[in-house]
Amino acid sequence: MSAPDCGDKVTQIDLKICGITRIADLRLAARVGAAFFGTIVAIPRSPRSVSVQRAAMLGRAAKIPHVCVVETENPAAISDIVATCRPAAVQLHSDAEASAIAAIRSELACEIELWLAVGLPPRAEAGQIPVAETLQRINEAAEAGVARIVLDTATSAGTGGTGKVSDWQAAAEIVQQSSLPIMLAGGINPDNVARAVVTVSPQGIDVSSGVERAPGVKDPKKVAELAARLQDAI
Repeated sequence: MSAPDCGDKVTQIDLKICGITRIADLRLAARVGAAFFGTIVAIPRSPRSVSVQRAAMLGRAAKIPHVCVVETENPAAISDIVATCRPAAVQLHSDAEASAIAAIRSELACEIELWLAVGLPPRAEAGQIPVAETLQRINEAAEAGVARIVLDTATSAGTGGTGKVSDWQAAAEIVQQSSLPIMLAGGINPDNVARAVVTVSPQGIDVSSGVERAPGVKDPKKVAELAARLQDAI
C-alpha cells in the first residue's frame, strides 16, 4: 500500500512539550514558544494518558499545533482519534511493520503528519545501540510516509515515558545519516537540554517528565528554564 504524496515538509529545531493534561500547561507551552504540544491518547500504561475527548478539548483550546501520541496500529481507530481531535500530527509508538505504517498513513489527510517513535536502549546499555538497524527502520518509515522520527529511550515496558537518556553519541550518528528529521526525546531536562542540542544536533527536542513536578503536571519554572536554555543552545 503506497502513501499519499503530501509534498515536502519544512523542519527546524522545534520544542515539543508532551504529556499535556491541563489547560494551564497548554497555555504555558504556548507562552514559552513551544512549536507543538502533545497528548498521550488512550495509553493506559502512561500516567499522562488522557481520553480522546479530553485530548480533543485541549486541542480546541490550543494556539499551537497538537500532536496525538498513540500506540494502536489500527488505522480505523487512529482515523477516529484524528476525526475527534483534529491534530497537526499523529505520533505512533509501535514496532509496526512498514506496511502497517503505510496503511495508517493512507488513512490520514495529507495535512496531518505521521510521526514515528523509534526507541534506543538507555545510555547504560550503550554498547547495544543498533545504529544500522535504526537507520534501516527510519528509511522504511520514510518510504511508508512518515514525516518525522522521535528518537526516544526504550525499555521492556515500551518506548517513551521512561525519563531515561539514551546514548547521545549514537543518536548523533543516526541524526547525521537519517533520511528524516529527528526530534530527540528521553530524559531531557533543563540541566541537559543544551548538551543534548550540541551533542546530537536534532531538528527538535521533545520533553515531558523532565519539566514536571508530578506526572502530567508541568512545572512552570522548569518549562521556562528549559525553553530558555534550548534557545541559547541553538
